[in-house]
Amino acid sequence: MRLVDFTAMGFKNLWRRKLRTILTMVGVAIGAFSIVIMMSLGLALRESYTKQLEEWGSLTLIRINANSWDYDEEKGIGLSKTAKLDDTTVTKIKNLDYVRAVTPILNIEGRLKCGQYQGYIDIHGIDPDTVQYFGLPDIESGEMISNSNPNAVLLNHDIYFYNPRRGYSGKQPEIDLMNDRLKITFDDTYDENVIPKYQDLKVCGVMVEANSEMGYNAYAPIETVKRWWKEQQKSKKGAEKVKALTYSTILVSVEDTSHVEEVQKAIKEIGFNSTSRADELSNVTDMSNTLQMALGGIGAISLLVSAIGIANTMIMSIYERTKEIGVMKVLGCVVTDIRKLFLFEAGIIGFLGGILGLALSYGISYLLNTYAVELGGQLGISNGSDISTIPLWLSAGAIVFSVFVGMISGLYPAIKATKIKAIEAMRSAN
Repeated sequence: MRLVDFTAMGFKNLWRRKLRTILTMVGVAIGAFSIVIMMSLGLALRESYTKQLEEWGSLTLIRINANSWDYDEEKGIGLSKTAKLDDTTVTKIKNLDYVRAVTPILNIEGRLKCGQYQGYIDIHGIDPDTVQYFGLPDIESGEMISNSNPNAVLLNHDIYFYNPRRGYSGKQPEIDLMNDRLKITFDDTYDENVIPKYQDLKVCGVMVEANSEMGYNAYAPIETVKRWWKEQQKSKKGAEKVKALTYSTILVSVEDTSHVEEVQKAIKEIGFNSTSRADELSNVTDMSNTLQMALGGIGAISLLVSAIGIANTMIMSIYERTKEIGVMKVLGCVVTDIRKLFLFEAGIIGFLGGILGLALSYGISYLLNTYAVELGGQLGISNGSDISTIPLWLSAGAIVFSVFVGMISGLYPAIKATKIKAIEAMRSAN
């Protein structure tokens, strides 16, 4: 039997019992809709969390801190760990596979002065040749730090200035960070009898306001910060004066997110603990997958009920078409064609039901994303993110799965139809 004959006969048989066919399709549609909507909620939640993590920092960024926590599996407790981060460590990290860029971070705190106002600033020394890899915010005015302008600092957007005579109360003064004269001191003794030595601060640029881990600090070429740090150490008294230069943090940029875990393992083998946003993303992904499986399982129950409906519809169709089956056999129709015909009809029910369910899913998804913003907040989805996300693969998967369920449900009725004997079918029909 040709495909055209299968199609014409299959649709004709379904249309003859259109009410029963439509009701069965509605059952499949509800099942497909349940699975798609439930999974779309889980996907939207994961996308929202991923977006939030990317706003806080690049997913290819690994951070090695001098002070960290390690877990002792034998004792079952967390232990404080202090690592020595120096130029030797930086070299070792640079030689690891899949590492794109490495920079040490040297932190120094300074006190700013602009006229009668003061403010505090946290300057991070960073390798200017690597800043493009570590997610610094865009420049609002001026330009990025560079080795060609070694003494200039890139300021963060929010620096709180106050009048020492009035304390922190009062209106924030209007200070132009790029053009007003700024002075800085790195004297952290806070001795009232010592007048801090200020020096002019050269500003190369100001970053835009950004809600990210790299947006709360000022930045300067690391060689400049080293010089300031040494000057600060010389001004101290006692044992602190001989303190060796070590870095507070080492930042590592990996070529791709798929290699972050591998690089972290290599760093662990060297003897250092590290953290990354990819760790959090992995946890979010696991949670999202579990949630999708749970929600998808709830939807699958509906589709299982619809599968029973398809099987019932096809079995009833066999009893009603016993004579037709007998005639087909008498006319020489092969058994496989009869089985294919019933499987085709069951598959059509699944296909049309899947299409209807998918259309309903897109409609409900649109309503959720448009009118259910508060629900997104309760689910932990950030503002501006969709509550329901239906990617192309989920749409295609819903259709294919619906057809598969339809054909599996029609398999037993199809086999049962092929076992009807032609003579008995003609006799029972009379």
